[in-house]
Amino acid sequence: MPSSILFNSININNQQRNATVGIGENAQSSWDAHSKNNLGNGLFIGNSITINVWNFINDNDFIDAPINDQDFKPATTNQV
Repeated sequence: MPSSILFNSININNQQRNATVGIGENAQSSWDAHSKNNLGNGLFIGNSITINVWNFINDNDFIDAPINDQDFKPATTNQV
């Protein structure tokens, strides 16, 4: 049984890498996400208070996240 969902508006505050907002009929395929994150003090979510915080990240590698992405992802994305 089909269902109907109606939105008056969609508000996006922040969109991260490899993220999408798909409205309607979507065919989203062949996605890859390659990244490196250095979080010296973690990740703050919500109401947070930090005082006198010192963070040091020692990242001595010469290549961050070496990528050899040779995968083939065939996709059919016919939309009407």
